[in-house]
Amino acid sequence: MKKKFIALLLLIIGAITLGIAVQHYSGLLYQAPILKVKDVQKQDNQLTISGRLVNHHQENITIKVDTNAVSALTIDFKQGQQLLLNHNKEEIITEKQDGIVVCLLLIFLGFVLILGEVAGMRALLGLLLNLALLFALLKLDTSFLQIPTLGLMFIYGVCSIIITFLANYGIKAFRSDLIITTCGIVLGGFLICFLALKAFENNGIRFEEMQFLTRPYLGVFYGSLFVGGIGAAVDMVVTLVSSLKELIYQQPTITQKELLRSGQRIAQDVTSSMINVLLFAYLSGSIPMLVFYLKNGWPFVATLQLHLSLELLRAFCGAFTILLSIPASLLCVIFERRRKA
Repeated sequence: MKKKFIALLLLIIGAITLGIAVQHYSGLLYQAPILKVKDVQKQDNQLTISGRLVNHHQENITIKVDTNAVSALTIDFKQGQQLLLNHNKEEIITEKQDGIVVCLLLIFLGFVLILGEVAGMRALLGLLLNLALLFALLKLDTSFLQIPTLGLMFIYGVCSIIITFLANYGIKAFRSDLIITTCGIVLGGFLICFLALKAFENNGIRFEEMQFLTRPYLGVFYGSLFVGGIGAAVDMVVTLVSSLKELIYQQPTITQKELLRSGQRIAQDVTSSMINVLLFAYLSGSIPMLVFYLKNGWPFVATLQLHLSLELLRAFCGAFTILLSIPASLLCVIFERRRKA
């Protein structure tokens, strides 16, 4: 434990040092102009920002911007700051913060590998594979418009579940029954929401935020419903199966009835918290738009209907998969125990 503590301490120091170095010197590698601010002056509603480019022949430039035009960037302009400019060197795009990103990424990877060891390495590999698969299928979706988005999301769902369970249990402890069960759970939760939407003809669901899509918005939305249930189902199945397997290992003589009762108690303890996590995760993304609309005088109820109907439906789909995961996981554990007996 002492060695891990020292390794984590060295990791944090090294990540901060590397992050500072990247923040100060990586601008030379950018193709876009990077301005290092030397002076900021404010007069009425106008900011005058002068500085020197760290690339592009390191010329001195001055930019005048309207404070209202840059207020959405939430940047507090100050001396020594590095700003990313457009190619005309006349407009501020954002603040350069790659050093902070590198620092946090290294700390995250280090913590996972040091504390998780082999399991942590497998988890990172599974995460990278899932992301690579998702990006590949999204690229395929945008390149071939005749392929339905929902079909691609079904393929991604099955593949990501297989990858996730391989990352969790490894090849030797690979269990096809858990994969089939989880796929059925996700499909069941999706079908409940899908059939309910069809029965009520999507009444009360506001799709305005998807109006700029170049693909049929319903297919994209249904695909997001299906993918959203995968994480909830996998999390619940792994939690229950791992807990009950450890209980069987510690108490080999436990009866099936006691095992079921223990599984129900575990499910009762984690279900509400997992559903709340889902709800908060989906709703948090809508907070900026809610504040924007309410600040501009939109009615409170209309704003909630416009921005929360889709997020609430995604949360409900995930909640259904969590609830379906409970009996399915208990049955998987019981059947495996009977098979080994």
